[in-house]
Amino acid sequence: MGWQEIEGWFSSYDVNFVTGVCQKIREGVVVELGCYAGRATAAMAPICKGNVNSYIVIDNFWGTDTKDPATKNQRKRDMRAVFEKNMRDMGLLDYLEVHKIDSAAAAQLFVDGEVDFCFIDADHTPEGVARDIEAWWPKIRVGGILGGHDYTWPGLKRVVDAFAKDNQLELSFGKDKQCWKVVKKEQK
Repeated sequence: MGWQEIEGWFSSYDVNFVTGVCQKIREGVVVELGCYAGRATAAMAPICKGNVNSYIVIDNFWGTDTKDPATKNQRKRDMRAVFEKNMRDMGLLDYLEVHKIDSAAAAQLFVDGEVDFCFIDADHTPEGVARDIEAWWPKIRVGGILGGHDYTWPGLKRVVDAFAKDNQLELSFGKDKQCWKVVKKEQK
């Protein structure tokens, strides 16, 4: 099983972008906020495992509502079970550190400057993205990277652009501009 067989919205452009970041981190800490069924995790975690990085997954695992084809009724999926099955099938589950917690609240589990790469793909509301950026930016080490997915979403784009501008950071993007990142610079 590869990342392509796992449901989700992560494209080959996205995979190229995040794996390029992960390949440069050795013996570091990588945090993924929001994993859904594990498509992005399946792309990044094998590289991180090979580079002896810690890989921490943070998700509330609320999942999405789906229609039951037999009854046409809405039902909740157990997204943690879906994620864990996918990661078990890939031989990654025992490597991952998985926390079922709100993405912004989870930042309290880390000390400032501990994280090499934090990838935001959790709450896609402008307020949720702003909370995640505010909570996780202090956790990024100097030279580390804060990034995320779905940059082209209008509300999300506004929040990311404002954060980069307010902190005089240069935004970098994946080929289709879905993924974004900034590098934390030394404070003067």
